[in-house]
Amino acid sequence: MLNHIVKRGVAHLQAAASPEYIAKLEADRDLFGNSGYDLEVSQSQMLPVIITSVVMFLILSLIRYTVGNVVLSLAMIESPGTAAVIEQKLPAYSDEEPLVAESDVDVEITLSVINRKPVTASLCGTLRLLRSAGGFFSCVRGMGVYVLYSVLHMIVNGLFSRFFGTLILGPGIAANAVGSIGASVMLARVHMLWTHIMITHPTSKSHYKRFVPRAESKPVRLPALMLALAEHATVLIPMYLAFVLGLLDHTMPERMLKAAQEDDCKSLILFCAHLLLVFSSGIILAVFLLLPASIALTRIEAALLPAETPALVPFDRAALVGDIDLTACGASRALFKAAWRSADRASCIRIVKLYLKMVAAQTAVALAGVGLVAVEVYAIGGERLKVLMTSAKAALELEVIQA
Repeated sequence: MLNHIVKRGVAHLQAAASPEYIAKLEADRDLFGNSGYDLEVSQSQMLPVIITSVVMFLILSLIRYTVGNVVLSLAMIESPGTAAVIEQKLPAYSDEEPLVAESDVDVEITLSVINRKPVTASLCGTLRLLRSAGGFFSCVRGMGVYVLYSVLHMIVNGLFSRFFGTLILGPGIAANAVGSIGASVMLARVHMLWTHIMITHPTSKSHYKRFVPRAESKPVRLPALMLALAEHATVLIPMYLAFVLGLLDHTMPERMLKAAQEDDCKSLILFCAHLLLVFSSGIILAVFLLLPASIALTRIEAALLPAETPALVPFDRAALVGDIDLTACGASRALFKAAWRSADRASCIRIVKLYLKMVAAQTAVALAGVGLVAVEVYAIGGERLKVLMTSAKAALELEVIQA
């Protein structure tokens, strides 16, 4: 349908192109050049736009870190809880019966088990919990370690990528992927320290003293490796699929434009189906591979917390570790399997909802920021923009008519 609309619009413009109309378009095209307006804007005029852009970027980054890292980490480790309510049914009152029941009298007792609503089911409730535990700046807890981890990961990734790219794999995506995976495994202890800071109460201990000893941190290497593999698979497999289907070909826009002009519905439908297949593969990999791998790593990191350091939310370490001897050979694999299987449907749905809330909040902030920037730009040079848009519109119509 879209190609029919485009073709009819082009045909209408070409049919209605009288000499007078073309002369008017040519005059409008040269309107901005003859107006004497200057596109250059002084730095003082652009200062409000720059400040608004910086503030919008900081707010978006704050939402991404608070919800995407701190809140989601708490949601990943929170264990489902239940509460038992015992009700004793008393006998009916009677003047002839004693006030105190005899010991041999049977008393009816009702036991009710109530599922407790997770704290992280509510984003506002989780933020209140963080604020009560660590004050106003609790939403950015662990930011320093996160920056340190990101810088170290970038450095180690660069070294590994150059090594593998020069000696083994050659420069390209494969070398970068291997370097990134190697950096994630090597820095697993730093990542675990960051997770521990996000999910626990504030403490007076230094970051160095909160490091889990190297001998005790072996179980975290396998889930760190699996998460890195899942992250790259979620990105590279859809990219490879798009490459195989020809979506990354530089001639694709020209072919689609030609198909629209020639009313080739088959090619357009096939193109849309290929796009849908690529996006669907990415979503499926993210939900069924990346999300369980991330949950498994976070829960294993929480299981390695010291006994005297409880988490902010209920976390059943015994249910995860069970009778696994963490010092025995093969304990890492057994613990990873247990953590992977512990990612139940309710937890995954709760985490996906939090992620969607984060995206919605970022979208709202971005739209508000773009609208404010547009108002500021119009206030700076509204008349110049109006003349520029008129000239651009006329130039575009002339291009269509002369095509």
